[in-house]
Parts: sequence; C-alpha cells; structure tokens
Amino acid sequence: MMLMAIIIVVLLANIHTVTAFTCFCRVQQAYHKLYSSIKDDNDILHSSDPSSQIITTPIQLISKDEYDHINELVNKRSEARWNGDYDKADNIRTSIDDLRVSISLSQIIQTIQHDISIPQEDADIQYKVLVTDYPRSDGGSSSWELEPINNPLLDNDETEDNVLQLAHATLGLAVSSSEKGVDINQDAMNELISRTNNRLRVLKQRKMLSNFLLGAAVGVGELHGRKAADAILWFALAGIDDDDLFSDLFDIARTELDRFGRNTSCRPKDILHIVERAGMAASIIGTQQLYTTAADCLEYKMKERTNYDINSNDIDWGSLDFRNIIQELRNGSFGLHSDRSLLGLWRFSSRQRKQKQFLYNAAQHFEHTREGNTTEDFSASNHQYNWTEMYTDPSRPLIVDIGCGMGVSLLGLASSQSINHSELQIDNPKGYNFLGVDLSRLAIGYARGACRRLGFSSEHFVVGSAENCLRHISESYPGDVALSMIQFPTPYKFQYENEEVSPSVAKRGFNSQLPSSADDNFMVSENLVKQIYNMLSENNGKLLIQSNCEDVSVYMRNLARKAGFRSIPFTDSVKELDAVTERAKKWVECGGERPIGKYWSANSLLPQKGRTETEVACSIDNKPVHRCLLTAAT
Repeated sequence: MMLMAIIIVVLLANIHTVTAFTCFCRVQQAYHKLYSSIKDDNDILHSSDPSSQIITTPIQLISKDEYDHINELVNKRSEARWNGDYDKADNIRTSIDDLRVSISLSQIIQTIQHDISIPQEDADIQYKVLVTDYPRSDGGSSSWELEPINNPLLDNDETEDNVLQLAHATLGLAVSSSEKGVDINQDAMNELISRTNNRLRVLKQRKMLSNFLLGAAVGVGELHGRKAADAILWFALAGIDDDDLFSDLFDIARTELDRFGRNTSCRPKDILHIVERAGMAASIIGTQQLYTTAADCLEYKMKERTNYDINSNDIDWGSLDFRNIIQELRNGSFGLHSDRSLLGLWRFSSRQRKQKQFLYNAAQHFEHTREGNTTEDFSASNHQYNWTEMYTDPSRPLIVDIGCGMGVSLLGLASSQSINHSELQIDNPKGYNFLGVDLSRLAIGYARGACRRLGFSSEHFVVGSAENCLRHISESYPGDVALSMIQFPTPYKFQYENEEVSPSVAKRGFNSQLPSSADDNFMVSENLVKQIYNMLSENNGKLLIQSNCEDVSVYMRNLARKAGFRSIPFTDSVKELDAVTERAKKWVECGGERPIGKYWSANSLLPQKGRTETEVACSIDNKPVHRCLLTAAT
C-alpha cells in the first residue's frame, strides 16, 4: 500500500495537466499493473478472437453493445463516486439496478456443449447487474457481473429423489429379499436404478450450469463430502453393476475430494474412508482418477504436517503407513484386495448388531419408498446349474469355495497370476473356472455384482446349500474339480470338555446366535465332508481348510480325515502357537488338541489377492489363522 501512496503523490503533483478522473484512472492502472489480483477481468471478456474464449460466465454470452452499455454506466458511477458526487452515483446505480439482460437457455446449453434436457419450449434466463464497489484504499473502482433471477430447469424439476436415500432403499430391497429367502424383485430394482440415474443426470446438469442459472447448485450438496462414496458402497452391496451409475458417482466423489480434500477440516482418515469404500465396491470404472486425487490430497497433508520431503526417511508417519498407501493409490494396486478395503468388508460383515440394525433400517426404507406400480412377485428362482451358460469353457478345472460369503477370495484368485505355494500349485488360475456357494442372498448378490463390474467370465456365484451345489457338480460338471475350500465358516459355540471348567465360564462372552454345537447347524457336517471327498477323489483334488478358531479348525480336519482325506505336510509348519484369544485359552485349558505340527501351515497358502476379509483382519490384529491342506488321493 505504501507503493500505492507514492504513485498517488507523484500523479497528484501534475494535477494541473490532467483532470481529477484522469488522475484516478492512472492511479488505477498503475495499481492494477502492480497488483494483478485486483484487476478487472471484464476488460478482456470481449476479445477480438471469440473462438479463443472459454465460456464460463453469462457476461461472455451477451452482445458487445449490451456489454459496452453496462460497462459505461459502471465506469461513470465510479467516476462520480471518486469525485464525491454521490447523488449522481446513486442515480446511475438505480439505472443499473433496473437493467435486465436476457439469455436463452438453448444458447447457454449450446455454448457449453453438453447433452442437457431442456423444457419443450425454449426459455429466457433473466439477469440483473450485480455491482461490487472497492474502497479508495483498493483503487476505488467497481466491477460487475450478471446474476440470474430465474431458472427454468429448476422450475420444471419436480423430483424429490435423493441419491443417498435411493442407494439406501436399493440396499434395503436386497436385504428385504435376502431376509425373505427370495429373489430380488427385478422390476423394483430397475425402477430404483432408473430414478437414481435420472437424479444423477439432474445433478450433473446443475453442476454444469451453476455459473449461469439461479440455484443451479441447489441439491448438489446431497452428495457432499464422503456421501458419494457411501452411495457407491451401498449400491455395490446391493449387487448393482450399472456402469453409468458408478461412473457418475465416482466422478462426483473425485470432484468432492478435490474440492475439500486439502482443507484443514478434512482429516487423512476422512480421505481413507472414501477410498476404502471405493475399494470395497470392487469397480474398475472411475476408480483410478479417484485414487490419484486421494493420493494428491494425502501427500499434501503429509507434507503440511511434517514440513519435510514426502520421500524423506525422517518422516514419522504414525501408526498408518501413509507412504505405502499413497504409493498403492498412485500405481493402481489399491482396490478390493487391499488391506483397508478388506478390513472394511470384514467390519461390515462381522459387527452383527450394528450391521443388522443398519440393514433393517435399509429394508424399512425400501418398503416406504416403493411406488404403487411395482409388482410383488417375489417368487424364488430355482438355480439351474447350466454349465455352458455359466462358463465360456466348462471343461476347465474347477475351484469351489464352500460358504464363500462375499466372494472376495475367488474374485482375487481369478485375477492372480499363479498360486505358487509349494504344497498348492496352480500355475495359471486364468485357466480355471471358479464357483462360490453361500446361503446368504445378500452376500452372493454383492459377489455377482462385483464379478460383473470387474469383467470376470470364469466366475459364478450361487445361492443355496453346499450339499445341493456339490451334488450338481458331481453329477454334471464336465471338467475336473481341482480344489475345494472351506474358509472361516461361522463357528459354533465353544464346547467345554473339561469338567473343571463350568459351562458359565466356557460359554461366557461368545455369540448367542452361533450354533449350539458342531452337530447343530454348523455348516461343515460329516455328510458335507463326505460329499467333498467323493467329488475330489475322482481327480485327486485337494481340500483347503482355514479358521481363526483352534477348536473349529481341529474339528474340521478330523472330520476330513475320517471321510478319507490324507493330510499334506508343510515345510513351513506351525512349531509353536500362543493362545491369544479367549476361546483359544479356554480350549487349551480344556486340554483340546492344538493345531500345531507338520500338518498345519504357518503361512498363507493363497496369494495376497486370494485372502478373505477375515484373514486380513486376523493379520492386522496379530491373531493366528489355522490352515491345513488335505488330498483325496489314495
């Protein structure tokens, strides 16, 4: 400001040769030259080369005569204010306030070159002139812009839909169908997706027109922050695979992250929540752009926090390895099978009380949002095992995941290069077919949607009992069955065997919803294991068993050996084992058989992408996973 004062003094010294307003103009020009942040951009809006302009404001769409007229009035008012003639300035201001400029909606839409729905009859947008005055300390000039006073698009928009509510209702439909044990009402599902796409189209139009129309940004806030990421996850959990829907939502999530991701109010964990939900959605549409933006935001925050080079080894990254997360986000390795995404899925599926309440609310929301014209045909379809329709080549060897849950293990195996554990050799997983079976329609719906979104053709997921599935495979599958997997089945209540341990102590703290014993609705029954053996014995197939409960893993292995399976020894076997969970401590106290020795593997038998969400959660919590591999070969 001192420089500004010097310029004023020098110019005022020559006041006898120039008028007061000319002096003002020279001061203003010098000031604008030195302080470009204060310059009036209106002077370059009507350049001699209109083709070089990027249309971003309504001022650029009015005629040159209209522009010159408004600009002349604003300049005359600035001169009057500078000379202290405030009555004249007020009269000019009244004339400016009475001005109205019309721009047709079709002209705006044609200019920004986007496919936007408009009313059948073209309408004019009316604008008033909004003047902003600057104090003498900032040059004393004025600037102006056009402010819309009507919006035909908003006037014709009668929708009351909200994307997040529609996502919640869509998940509610999937939950409601799963709870009833019936197929999803596809008509109702299609209607919800159609309404969502229509709403996203409206939001996209409003975003593109936000500089031109009054209230155009109203409603866009329904997906502010991480709400778009929540919608992405809920649609994915419902099994939706609509490319346009996910593309639009990922674009909104990226735009939002770019908008607020560097703000101090946005914490690194807020950014992680967004990318975790994106990873849990198992989509390849629009994810990398989102991940790159997230990496930029995290890197900015880490630099801001540490004041060091992001690659410096001196940075204290805290409990989270942000450096590794940023690298994964940039190089494209982040996704469904990243630790954070799988941990998110594990939290969703394992927090039973919170999950059940959330899913119940979603189901209730769907019931309240149904339209009267949706049908009520909830008849369950009878799954037909038509192998030629399920797989492009049904003669390929088959890998079966029994009780596959949300299918993440098979989804990972299908995209792996190899399964090269010394005791479990599968050189080219892409040469195999994959089949997952589970009783949960919600879980299978998610797995099917993820399979379609990822573009896999060698995978299939069915809802039904494991026994029925294995019977169809044994009776009609054209190829061999190479591997069957039982991974982390829901355990039964802890069984106490030592009379010194009272039932109240043995059962304390364990989920009351679990089967009361191994013989009471536990998925892995003696008959099931016999079926698996008969299916695998024809081609010397293998059985992989995994559990995070010592007693359950031992029980399943003993059942398999009783059925005829032979245990395979490991070179990297379990030499010792700490009982780190309460259940394991009770098992040791009861004198139960420990999963220790050459027939128990100390390391994972599947590649990193083949891990289940439970295995990742155990690894993060430093809890052991008990693994054994058996063969049906005689």
